[in-house]
Amino acid sequence: MHLADIDYLAFRGHSYWHRASAPAKILFTIAVIAAVVLSRKLLPLVLTLVLLLTLLITAGIPLRRFVHLLFYPAFLAGVFAMSLPGNGWTGPALVSLKAVTAATAMVLLLTTTGAPAIFTCLRGWLPPLIADAIFLTYRSFFILLDRLANFVTALKVKGGYNPLKLLVNLRSAAAALGVLLIHSLDTSERMYQVLALRGYRPGSFYEGKWYQPAPYDVGPLLAGLAVLLWVVML
Repeated sequence: MHLADIDYLAFRGHSYWHRASAPAKILFTIAVIAAVVLSRKLLPLVLTLVLLLTLLITAGIPLRRFVHLLFYPAFLAGVFAMSLPGNGWTGPALVSLKAVTAATAMVLLLTTTGAPAIFTCLRGWLPPLIADAIFLTYRSFFILLDRLANFVTALKVKGGYNPLKLLVNLRSAAAALGVLLIHSLDTSERMYQVLALRGYRPGSFYEGKWYQPAPYDVGPLLAGLAVLLWVVML
């Protein structure tokens, strides 16, 4: 899923979850992550994951477009859990399920809430300059990720990648990362010049009333409270 897809889903959606304010959805995400951290059993995590998937479906988010992203945290968490002694199969399963559930909560937040709305809320806890820097880092990460995907495609087309030649692959990967580093430096310099020409001042990125409460906030707040309660009870 690319940045354009995330922005399109966040700004073009008209579901109940889309209409809730950003602070309510952020609080729901924090509650889910807290429940994930506190949970020591599989059943609460399974129920929480089912709830998140249901919310994604009802919000009109196509699951097929992001489900592959959940394999990365599941795989990394599973490898970490299996490296710990004496866990059996439940340990890796629990850690992997925690990673997938937390990642799904973040996907729900990003695909139903515009990035400017999220960073507007962060500005309430962070200095405006820091909030702007995090916002630019978020945007630049996806831009560089798309550029890296283009580099990998070019390497495959030009024969720079061969599954049987490790040294060739390493040399091509080093060249691609070097070009990407140069491109990132050039992009940051260009971005600085653009912001300077447009009279940038800290906190000037954000406009709108995303932080104001809405009647639809009841759903996310009650859902977050319910997740915490059933984790504690189960």
